[in-house]
Amino acid sequence: MALTAHSHQSHARAGPAAPGPSGAGAAGTAAGVSASLIWGSAFLVPVLLGGWNPVIVTLGRYLVYGLLSAILFTLGGAGPRRVLLEHWRTALAFALAGNAAYYLLLVIGVRAAGAPLTDMVIGAIPVVVAVAGNVLIPAADAVPWWRLALPLTLVIAGLVLVGALEIAGVHAYLAVPPAEKAAGLLAACAAVVLWTWYALANARFLARQRAVSPAAWSTAVGVATGAVALAGLPVAALAGQLTTPPGAHPGPARLVAGVVFLGVVVSWAGTWLWNLASSRLSPAVAGLLVNLETVSGFGYVYAARQQWPAAGQLTGLALVLAGVTLTLALTRGASRSGLPPSRFATFGLCCTAGPPRRRASTNCWRRPGTAAAARW
Repeated sequence: MALTAHSHQSHARAGPAAPGPSGAGAAGTAAGVSASLIWGSAFLVPVLLGGWNPVIVTLGRYLVYGLLSAILFTLGGAGPRRVLLEHWRTALAFALAGNAAYYLLLVIGVRAAGAPLTDMVIGAIPVVVAVAGNVLIPAADAVPWWRLALPLTLVIAGLVLVGALEIAGVHAYLAVPPAEKAAGLLAACAAVVLWTWYALANARFLARQRAVSPAAWSTAVGVATGAVALAGLPVAALAGQLTTPPGAHPGPARLVAGVVFLGVVVSWAGTWLWNLASSRLSPAVAGLLVNLETVSGFGYVYAARQQWPAAGQLTGLALVLAGVTLTLALTRGASRSGLPPSRFATFGLCCTAGPPRRRASTNCWRRPGTAAAARW
C-alpha cells in the first residue's frame, strides 16, 4: 500500500490505458501482476507462522526491511541524508502508521479474525481513502457523493456478509469465540484507519515539500521504519512478547525464513516490480491490477488449508472487489488540490506538485515507505 496528484493535462499524456500484448505494456502488466501476487503473500505468511507472536513477526519483517533500506540509504549519497535530518519526526510518524503499527494490526487481525476476513477489510482501503479524501478536499473538487454511493454499498455489504458469517461460525475459517473474532475485526479496521491517515498525510507532505524527491523520502521512511523496529525490541522483550510460544508452533528456522521473505520479497521486491509497472501502465490499469492482491491473499490462505472457501465468503469477496473496481472507474478524471485523485487511492504515493504545464507525466503508483528507488 500509489496516490498521485495529476491534472487533466498530465492524465491525458499518461501511458496507454490498454497496453498491447508486447513491448512496454506487456512488461508493465507482468510486473504489476507479479507485484500484486507477491503482496498477497503478506496475508499468508502470518498463517504459516501461526503460534508465533504477531509482535515478533512484525518486528522481524521491519528489521530486515530497515537493514535493506539502510544499505540503500548509505549508497544514496547526500540527498536521503539531508531529507532524513530535516524531516526525521515526520518520517518516524509515517514509519509507525504506514508500516510497523499497520502491519502489526493486520497480523493481529489474521490471528484473531482469520486471514480471509482481514484480507477483505484491508482490500477496502482504496474506497476508504477515496471517501476520506473526498471529505477533506474543497467541495468544488470533490467527487459527487452519489457517484460513491453504489461502490460504498457494495464494499460494506461484502464486509458485513463475510464478517457476520465468520463471527456466527457459519462455514467459518477460524473456530474461535465470536468475541475474539470481533476483536480481530476491530484490529483490521484500525489498520485501515492508520493507513488511510498515512496515505493522505504523506500526500500532503510531498505536495508541500517540493524539494523532497519521492525516492529520497521513500529511503528515509524505510530507515525510520527499521529504527522503529529496533527501538521496539527492548520494549517487546520487557513486555514478554518475544518469548517462544509454549505450544506447537513452526520452528525458529521457519520464523526467520518468513520474516526475511516479508522484508526482502514483500516489502522491497514487490515494490520494485510495482515501480516497473507504474512506469509502463496508466494509473487506471494499475489500479485495477492491484485488486489482485486481495484476490491472491484470499486464495493463498485457503490453498494453505487445502479447501475451497464457502459460497458466502466468495460472494463477499466479489462484492468488495466490485466496489473497489467501481470506485476506480467512477472517479476517473477527478483532480485534487493537495490531495490525490481518489481513483489513485490504492497503495503508495507520489505527488507531483506544481502548475500542470510543468508537471512530469509520470505514473507514480507506489506503496509508501519502501526503500526501492522512486517509491510506500
